[in-house]
Amino acid sequence: MLIEFENRFSKAKEELIANAIAFAQSKLFPNEDDVYINIEAIRRKGLCGDCLFEDDNEFTIRLNSTLSLKDLAITVLHELVHVKQYLECMVMDTESPYEERWQEIEAHTLEGELYVQFKEYKYLGKS
Repeated sequence: MLIEFENRFSKAKEELIANAIAFAQSKLFPNEDDVYINIEAIRRKGLCGDCLFEDDNEFTIRLNSTLSLKDLAITVLHELVHVKQYLECMVMDTESPYEERWQEIEAHTLEGELYVQFKEYKYLGKS
């Protein structure tokens, strides 16, 4: 796994993002080592983040740099569910309203479960 920050977050946020990515990889796609994640900071009202499939296991995850640490962690975990979906070659629903898309339902469900585990993971010093 290679993570590249395309623009700067605070040191605390970059560390949190890197830890969340490592944790999510271990849970969502543990056998995928050749994944490249570009992290881009954005400031867009009403958007926490998104995930763009680039090519050959390369993804760009755009994250709102104004999010709190908790919301940033949840957003990273949510977007990594989408990375898993792309790695599994799932066909994304682009026609339904956002909240009814299968991939969003799965990501919203798993983000909460993953966040609870991530807090425990960090607490135990495994990151």
